[in-house]
This record gives sequence, C-alpha cells and structure tokens, in this order.
Amino acid sequence: MVQEVADSGLRGRGGAAFPTGIKWKTVLEQPAAQKYVVCNADEGDSGTFSDRMLMEGDPFALIEGMTIAGTAVGATQGYVYLRAEYPHAIATLCEAISVARSRGNLGRDVMGSGREFELEVRVGAGAYVCGEETSLLESLEGKRAEVRFRPPLPAIKGLFGQPTVINNVISLASLPIT
Repeated sequence: MVQEVADSGLRGRGGAAFPTGIKWKTVLEQPAAQKYVVCNADEGDSGTFSDRMLMEGDPFALIEGMTIAGTAVGATQGYVYLRAEYPHAIATLCEAISVARSRGNLGRDVMGSGREFELEVRVGAGAYVCGEETSLLESLEGKRAEVRFRPPLPAIKGLFGQPTVINNVISLASLPIT
C-alpha cells in the first residue's frame, strides 16, 4: 500500500507538498511496538473552512483514509486533532467513528483483515501554533504546544516518541480515491 501511495504521486495538501509515500515509507521502516497516525485538523487560518466542510460533509472519507494509512504503516491508533471552534465537525466525526466501529471498519479486526486500527477525536484549545505538526504532537501528549526541534522527524520519533504519520484532512481524505 505504501508503494501504491508513493506511485500515485500524492503530496501533502498542507502547503509543503511533501510526498506522502516518502513520509509513510519512513514510518513503515521504523521498528516500533507502537505507531500512530495523526490527522492535523487544526485549520487555523482565517477564512479557511475546507477541512471543516469535509469533516461535516463526508467524515467517512477521512476515516477511510486514516484507516488506510494506519494499516499501511502498521499503526494501530489514530487521532484526529480538531479545534474546539468546530463543534458540528466534532459531533459529526465522533458519530461517524462510532458508526464505522459498529460496522467493523475500525477496531481489533478491520473488515476481517486481522489488522487493528482504532481512531479517536482529540479537541484542541485553538492555539494557532498547533497547526504546526510538532506543536500539535506536544498538545496531544498533554504538554504546552511548542514547536519541537528537528531532527528527529515525527516519522521517526513522533507522538509519545514513536513513529508517527502526520497528514492533514484533505491529504488523508484523498486516499480512498487516489
């Protein structure tokens, strides 16, 4: 799956346009008992609502994309980091996650594949700096949201010091059609 994503040419939609397949390959190659997928849904720029519209209008595209990412790199846990200012998106996404779980699309045996992937929404406090991926990780860990020094990259030492895929909403929601 990682090679298919690399071959597709999918690039991050967050501004830097980093090749998604390279990021995923780095996480896949890391030996770790636990890996994570994090969706950066902390859309903080004025007048930007594409993430919110997608999460409210088609939350299953994001859930499917995150599940693809998780199973591709060997991650068993995913988090959507979403700003508190989007209460409808929070409610819609939480309900969609519950539906996906009840239908076997999340949990211990995703669609009978023998692979585990769980997903949950974490609500941020609306700090603009959390749009930057490493400060978002700090916040997810319960720390003050501050930018981390690099290296190491989050793909090597990300959430809780484990290999972590971090993509934004549009990048992940593009996966099912890529």
